[in-house]
Amino acid sequence: MTSYKIDGNRQVIFSEDMKLIELIDADYHLLSVLLRLEIELPFGDISVKQMCLRYDMSPTLFLMICRIYSSTDYEPDYTSLTMDDALCLMKYLRASHRYYLNTLLPRISAGVDGVLQLCEERQRNVLGKFCRDYVDEVRAHLDYEEREMFPYIESLSSGKAECMMDEFMDNHTDICEKIDDMKSIIIKYLPESCSIAQRCDLLFDIFALREDLVRHTLLEMKILAPLIKQEERRTK
Repeated sequence: MTSYKIDGNRQVIFSEDMKLIELIDADYHLLSVLLRLEIELPFGDISVKQMCLRYDMSPTLFLMICRIYSSTDYEPDYTSLTMDDALCLMKYLRASHRYYLNTLLPRISAGVDGVLQLCEERQRNVLGKFCRDYVDEVRAHLDYEEREMFPYIESLSSGKAECMMDEFMDNHTDICEKIDDMKSIIIKYLPESCSIAQRCDLLFDIFALREDLVRHTLLEMKILAPLIKQEERRTK
């Protein structure tokens, strides 16, 4: 029987004292957060605070990440976080990159290839190119962060401030819009010869990628970027 607290809007109140099992029971999607933070199961009856101490992570940052994944209207307050938290968040974002590149994108590409087998040549060419172009765009976006933004953050943590975060955010492309177009094509225009099961499996992966990318962007825009700009002002 669960013992976590609920607020007036029927939302679970995440806290340091709740058990980690209660956190997952409240929202099983948060298992993906634990996966990326490399938190090992089984974790028994430890609390969120105990888990964070074990893995050398700020409970405040961990709960912010969980709330972003669990609530569509949560607005994080980064002001209590530190540069150590920024580095921890960056590690989490890198793990998300690996999840996209090694799991979700290959699964979506394979799903697209499967449904294209039942399409006419023109449809195969159009949707196939659209998918390949989108995958290339996501790879380029993530590669830019890995090559440019993340190394800069690491150098900033060593005291080398160049005040470049605004520039990185200006070059931060929106990679969610085209996935909406892909979703619409699969729902509205693929021929009836594509089985509903095959089509739905592909759509589940596309929706999962889109939702995760939205959270990924929020973590960067609402926590990482303002935290780094605060550090830039401090060290300038």
